[in-house]
Amino acid sequence: MINIMKNKIYLYLVILSFLTLACIGQTKAILSKGNYTEAINNAVNDFYKTSKLVKRDTIFSVSYKTLNNNIIEVNIIANSNKFYIDGDKPLNRLPTNYIENNGKIFYWYDKDKDQDNSNSNVINKLKKYKLVEYDSDIIEYSRDDKKEGMTYYFCAKNLTNYKKLKSNILKNKIPKLSCE
Repeated sequence: MINIMKNKIYLYLVILSFLTLACIGQTKAILSKGNYTEAINNAVNDFYKTSKLVKRDTIFSVSYKTLNNNIIEVNIIANSNKFYIDGDKPLNRLPTNYIENNGKIFYWYDKDKDQDNSNSNVINKLKKYKLVEYDSDIIEYSRDDKKEGMTYYFCAKNLTNYKKLKSNILKNKIPKLSCE
């Protein structure tokens, strides 16, 4: 009787171990060190896994800035505005980077990245989401100030130390974050 119980406990522990390893293998690790690029990756990974906003849309614009050389702010908001190209000249600033995950795209402009080398890959990806218009007579942009997004605040020296807030253009308060 005791051996049967020990075997059942052992079997449960083995199953629990496999389930734990399977879950760990499916989650992307949050990077602790890096610059705004790693902060963006961390924000997109967290947003994709935890935000209800990701279920509402397919296309997301990402922006970032450094605050006081201590905090990296990353904003993610749904945005389906198109990018217009007249001949071979973009009429608005094209993104230089993107992350695609299960039919959703997160794109951003990186001022430090050479646009000419990355444009064709990014443009092809944006075309897939019907975000590029060529030689259009009508250029349309929309902005919904009530549209919610998510703003992340990362400590620049430790990206695992962060806070996030639902946000929109009308409200955007920087939370208290101890980055020492």
